[in-house]
Amino acid sequence: MNYTDDQLKKAVENNIFAAEQVTKFREYIQNSNTQITKLQKVLYYGGALLIISAMTWLMKTSWDNFGAISITIISAIYFILFFLSGYFVFFNKKMEVAGGLLLAIPIAVTPLFVFSLLRLFDFWPQEWSYDDYYVWIKGKWIILEISAILVALPILIKTKFPFYLFLITGSLWFFSMDIVPIIFETTKITWTQRAIISDFFGLFMIAIGYLADIKFKKDYSFWLYLFGLITLSSGLSVFYNDNVFKFIILGMINILMILFSIFINRNVFLVFGTIGLTEFLGRLSWEFFEGSAFFPIALTIIGIILIASGMFFQKNKKKIEENIINKLPAFILNLRPKKDI
Repeated sequence: MNYTDDQLKKAVENNIFAAEQVTKFREYIQNSNTQITKLQKVLYYGGALLIISAMTWLMKTSWDNFGAISITIISAIYFILFFLSGYFVFFNKKMEVAGGLLLAIPIAVTPLFVFSLLRLFDFWPQEWSYDDYYVWIKGKWIILEISAILVALPILIKTKFPFYLFLITGSLWFFSMDIVPIIFETTKITWTQRAIISDFFGLFMIAIGYLADIKFKKDYSFWLYLFGLITLSSGLSVFYNDNVFKFIILGMINILMILFSIFINRNVFLVFGTIGLTEFLGRLSWEFFEGSAFFPIALTIIGIILIASGMFFQKNKKKIEENIINKLPAFILNLRPKKDI
């Protein structure tokens, strides 16, 4: 049976319902009507990512065909049209996912617009191509990364749509690589210097993600954790090459990642910790069995151990987590994010 607004109003007047109850009922119905299906999400995200890809890392052919002036105009049109349409869909139509993804496109287009505009004024060497931005490390690229972040932050603050953290953390990841030549004032950068900066930026992003995990109900942390771990892991992978002690420290760090994943209930740390531990054990086997016929056997044994450990953890996951968490002091438990992911 359907109820009209008129009937609900009369029910309030006759003291059948309280006005507050009717308001909450209307909000509930409105929220129910705006919930989207998984298929809709796939279509929304798929469409947005296709447009973002077309205007970012797939721009090579289009750049060569159109040139700097045309691309500046086209990217500006993209920015304005998708910003206005995204704003309208998000705030007027109350379609958060669709509108939020439409607003993500201007953020993704910003580096292309800035690159094209600056190339018109000969700020970039003319032989530089936009697709080099996604391949080569160069100090000047930080202008593109900062511009994307500056556009993304106010949109994130206004809409509180978590997906923008994907674009922000992606820009920070690129920034962590492109800032290295500027910090060391040379284009001849050693892998150790790159690794040091990567580790600092990785830890910084993870720390910001952890603070967001504690403070906000919405999940703003996933992309910060993901790109933070990518940056940190890529930096750490350099250090064990010349020192056995550093190599052992790397193995301990990966074990700590796995334990930390239990503490904050985040599988992304479990994945990276397990990958790192697998790399550590594989390298350890190589050190002991280098050139030996037993090397494949050693790797096989390690693989079996990891699979068995995974099966054991899956079967006893709840008990293991409870045993670890229950033994922690109260002041540490207070630092644990309260929401379930």
